[in-house]
Amino acid sequence: MNQIYSKKGFIVFRVGDGFIVHNTNKEFKEGHTHIMNYNTAKHVIDLVSHKSIPHHLSCYLLTSLVRLSDDEEYKEKVNLLISNKRKKQVYVNRA
Repeated sequence: MNQIYSKKGFIVFRVGDGFIVHNTNKEFKEGHTHIMNYNTAKHVIDLVSHKSIPHHLSCYLLTSLVRLSDDEEYKEKVNLLISNKRKKQVYVNRA
C-alpha cells in the first residue's frame, strides 16, 4: 500500500481506484475504512479529529467515522444518528 497522506495519527493509502483511511491508534482490522474520493478521505479525518457529526452524511460515511474514532462517547452519538436515519420514513402524499 502506498501512503499518500497522514495527519494526527491517521494515514491515507491509495488502493486500486479508491483509498483506505487508517487510525494508527487502532488495529488495522478495527480502525480502517474504504473511501472512494481523496478529498472525502481527508474530510473524514478532520471530522473524527474534531469530533464533528454532520447530519447530512450518508450512513456509510457515518459508519466510517465510528470505525476510525477511538472516543466511545463520539461513537455512541454517531451510532444514534445512524439508527435514526435508518428508522426515518419517507412521507408520500397519496391524495
